[in-house]
Order: sequence, then C-alpha cells, then structure tokens
Amino acid sequence: MPYRTFVTLVLATSSLVVAQSAFTMDREALKARCSGDYATYCGDLPPDGDEVQACFRKNMANLSPACRTEIDRSGKDGRKG
Repeated sequence: MPYRTFVTLVLATSSLVVAQSAFTMDREALKARCSGDYATYCGDLPPDGDEVQACFRKNMANLSPACRTEIDRSGKDGRKG
C-alpha cells in the first residue's frame, strides 16, 4: 500500500510540473506579444491583476494583431495570462 501511495504522489506531482510549465510558457508568450499594447493601453494597472484582462478586453480592437492572436489562443486553451 505505501508503494502505491508513493507512485500516485509522484504522478500527481509530475502532472503539476507539466501544467505549471505550460502556464509559464503561455505567460511568456503573452508578455512577448502584448508588452507594447500593455504599455500603451493598460500601463497604469498592475501587470498581473484582473484589471489588465478587463483593459485588454475593452481595447481588443486596438491591440496589435500578434497580441490579439495570443489572447485568443490562450483563451481557447482555458488559461489566463
């Protein structure tokens, strides 16, 4: 029984590491493609707050194509950035 618990714990931990790594990659992609838009439209807001997401939604039509594409891609993956 302890071996089964250990194996379950290792598998669960591995899944969390993979999920966190994908999240980090998405955040980096968003930063790379949206940093100029953030500075232009939402720079007065804290970068990791919900307010920035609302600001990007409000200004979606004005955002650069690369930023809009990355936001759409991240949203379809069910992740926030």
